[in-house]
Amino acid sequence: MTNVVKQLNQIQADAHAFFIAFHDYHWNVKGLQFYAIHEYTEKAYEEMAELYDDTAERAIQIGGKAILKADELVKLGAKAPVLQKDSYTPTEVLEEIRKAYKYLVEEFKKLEEVAEKAGDTTTSNMAQDHYGDYEKKIWMINQTLA
Repeated sequence: MTNVVKQLNQIQADAHAFFIAFHDYHWNVKGLQFYAIHEYTEKAYEEMAELYDDTAERAIQIGGKAILKADELVKLGAKAPVLQKDSYTPTEVLEEIRKAYKYLVEEFKKLEEVAEKAGDTTTSNMAQDHYGDYEKKIWMINQTLA
């Protein structure tokens, strides 16, 4: 397995972990901004489903394999920073999602680095697109929490 496939698999597992965590936030947020955060987290977990699919497909396109076993997803996804509680305030939800996005920026920068070393410009460009998107989302959350 190449380093590019390994990093794609890591991000695939991270997306799975965040998909579950964002559902938790979606269902268990409480407070005056419940509705807005409920809507926001729905979009966020749908984006994680797309990320899960995109990284799996890219791994397969370059000759690797996607992660299909739950135990592998859980093992690799354990790196992802996820808070687990019975309920969350809107601020906690945004802080946790920001933390997830910061983590993904770093993981995509690692992907860019290994893809460039491998001469895989398509995966490198994919990584740049994703971390640029997450940097914007982080800025928007920062502005919301200011």
